[in-house]
Amino acid sequence: MGKKVYVECELEWTKLREEDRDMGTNLVEGSDQRNNIEAKQGLYIVNCVVDDAAKNKMVADGIPNKGLQAQLFKVSKEGKDFYKATRPHLNPKFFDKETGEQGVVMGAPKVLKMVDGDYVDWDWEEDGLIGNGSKATVKFDVWDGKITTMEKVLVTDHLKYEADSDEGGF
Repeated sequence: MGKKVYVECELEWTKLREEDRDMGTNLVEGSDQRNNIEAKQGLYIVNCVVDDAAKNKMVADGIPNKGLQAQLFKVSKEGKDFYKATRPHLNPKFFDKETGEQGVVMGAPKVLKMVDGDYVDWDWEEDGLIGNGSKATVKFDVWDGKITTMEKVLVTDHLKYEADSDEGGF
C-alpha cells in the first residue's frame, strides 16, 4: 500500500462499472497504448475536474506531476483542467500469493454514497449512472511517488446520466 490521497472534484465521463471499462478498442491495433490496456484487461476511468487550488493540493499531497504521470493532468476542449483517474482491471505486475501466478484482478473501484452518516455501496440499478457534473471525493493510492491508482469514489452530489434524446444524429 502507498500513500492515500483524497481529491474533491467534479466527475466527467465515468467508466466505473466492469461493463463500461475502456478496453482500448478505439486505439490502433498493435499500438503500445492499446497493448498496455489489453494487458490490464481494460481500465476504469473518470475525469476529475479540478481548479488550480485543487490541482496544487493534489500535487502537494503526493499525486505525481512529473514524468509519464504528468500526462494525466489535462485540459479539456472546453478549457477545464482535469486529472484522468485510472484503475486497471488486472494489475499484471502484482503477484498473486494464493495462486502463485503473476497478475492480480483488482476489479472496479468501489463507488459509494453517504446515507444517514454511513458509507453505502452505490446501487447502479437504483441510483443510476453517474452523469457529468456530479461531485465526488476520489481516493487514490500513490506508490513510491510514481504510480497512482484510483481506489474509491464517494459521490457527494449526483447528477443522473441521461442518454442523449436527440435520435436524429448531430
